[in-house]
This record gives sequence, structure tokens and C-alpha cells, in this order.
Amino acid sequence: MSDTDEIKKADIRIDEAKIVSIKRPLLLTLLVFSFAMGVFMGWGMVMFTSQPAEKGEAAPVNSDGTFRFIRASVKPGEPGKNLSTRELKPFQYKVNDLVESVLKSGDVVAVSVYFRDLNNGNWFGIREREKFSQKNLLKLPLMIAYFKWAEFNPLVLRRTIPYTGKELLAEQTAVKPLHDLEPGNSYTVNDLIFRMIVYDDAAAYSLLMTNLPPDRLDSVFTDLDVEYNPLKKEDPISLSAFASFYRILFNASYLSEEMSEKALRYLTKSALKGGMASGIPPNMDIASKFGERTIFVSTGGVEKKLYQRHEFAIIYHPNRPFLIGIMVQGDDFDTLTKVVRDITNLVYLEVDQQS
Repeated sequence: MSDTDEIKKADIRIDEAKIVSIKRPLLLTLLVFSFAMGVFMGWGMVMFTSQPAEKGEAAPVNSDGTFRFIRASVKPGEPGKNLSTRELKPFQYKVNDLVESVLKSGDVVAVSVYFRDLNNGNWFGIREREKFSQKNLLKLPLMIAYFKWAEFNPLVLRRTIPYTGKELLAEQTAVKPLHDLEPGNSYTVNDLIFRMIVYDDAAAYSLLMTNLPPDRLDSVFTDLDVEYNPLKKEDPISLSAFASFYRILFNASYLSEEMSEKALRYLTKSALKGGMASGIPPNMDIASKFGERTIFVSTGGVEKKLYQRHEFAIIYHPNRPFLIGIMVQGDDFDTLTKVVRDITNLVYLEVDQQS
């Protein structure tokens, strides 16, 4: 073999070595890039997934993968869910007798009741079209508006809002929130929604209302065809109209199943233990929203202070979940709470005995 051939072979080996030496850092670079992309995409999935509002929040589904609070989870034949679609025997007259009794006693000056069997849609109302202040119950459609927004932009729920303590709050109420926001702290939208619904936090409500584009809340009322004028902040609403919000959550017909389940789950965590919750067995799920208002009426030139108490709930009777709404008005808040409890208990016992 000539020297020229040896030189050529040596050059080839050197070139191959160069190629290998070039490939190694390139391979390492590709590996690092792939790993970084995996981390980024994983982080992105977290960012675009709505997070629980509190540590240890329960999973939104049952152990068998079904939803717990929306209609999709209510399937005949499942253990503990032998739901009846047979119509209930009329018992409206019994509720009406109780309402007339408390009105005659003078303990309250107004009572309205709305009932709907969520298995078959049968319902009745007692003065259900009588209007009442929606100011406190507006928290429910406000939550729906945010969750609807989050379906298109999940990052909305992770946005943080600072609380200075100087925000304009709602009027003072008889029932105080268990946990107040701390001035100087920032809270995620999701956490504020949780506090607004569970603790009935007026400050959280104020922050959420201020930071929501007005057209998004208006769209909820428009989409559901609810009688409400957004230009009139004190515009009253009837029990039958307010029932629409609960029905679309239970049926998951406006929000997605996941968001409807989330909304109802927050409602079941309400810290309020009086009223409707005290009229049913303590171990039964109830997705409730409570509201109150102080009003002043003039009678014979004399101004009198009255309280208005209203509560709406889905009561998850194991065989026949039902929707109930009650509005009462009078001069003693504890008496109003008792009336709500007694009416709820009467309705529950009738449903239970017939189911």
C-alpha cells in the first residue's frame, strides 16, 4: 500500500471521527430540548387546567367515574340510585296550609315557595312570581358567568386579584362570613369564587363583580331568558325565574358537565347550617345558596325595618332529588330562618314518604 493510500485512509478516519464528535453534542442538545419541551408542555397542561380553590378539595367525580351532583350521574339501577319517575301525589295544599298559618300568625308578612321534582320536571309554586331582591343571590349567576368564560379561557380562574381592603363592599348582613379576606393579599379568581359561594363573602363578590366584563354577566341572563334588567341594579327577580340557574346546572345544559359539577360542588360546601340544611337529614347533600336583605317600608307614615330571607337549593334525596326555593319577609331574622326550615322539612318528608 502506498503512502498516498494510507494518507487517504487516515483522512477518512479523521473525517468519521469529526462526524461522530459533531453528532454527540447534537444528540445531547436534542435530548435536552426534548426534555425541556416535555416539562413545558406538562406545565402548560397545569396552567390550562382549573385548579381547586382550596387544598384537599374533593375530586369532582365518584369512585366509579360518574359525576356526583349533575343529572349525568343520576342513572336508574345504580346502587343507591333507584330513582323513581312516578309522579308524586299532590301535596301542595299541605305546604299552602303551613304558609297560610305563619302568615296568619303575623310572624312573617310574605312567603313564596317553589318546588320542582328533578326526576320528571313536575313542579308547583305558591306566590312564586312575587319579586324579591336579587342582590345577594346574584352571586350564583356571577359564578356561572366566570365558569362560562373559563370554558374558553381556563387561565381566567388562575388570574390573581389583589385585595386592599378599601373596595366598596355590599351592605352589612345578619350572617357574617366565617373567613374574611386579608388586606394586602392577592387571591385567584377560583379562590374568590369559592369564598363567595361557600362563605357568602361580600368582599370576594365585590372583587369578582368589579373584574368581570359586564357583558358576560348580562349574557347569562339573556341566554337563559331570565327576567332581569342589568341596567337596574336593584331589579327584583322571582323564585320561578331564579330556578333557571339551578336547572341548567343540574342538567349541565349551559356549562360543560365538568363546570356544572364544579359549581354544584361549591354550593354543597356552603358554611350555612341553618335554614334548609336544618330541615333535612344531616348526612344528605344539599347544594344551596342563601340570601338576605334589609328593607324599609312605610306604613301610615311610620317607617319599619324588615328582613328578607331567601334560599334556593337542590336537595339530593337518594331516590328523588328535588329543587326548592323559599322567600320570607318579616321583622325577626330568626323567625324567618325557622319558617324556611319548617317548609323545607315538610316538603322533604312528603318526598321521602312517597319515594
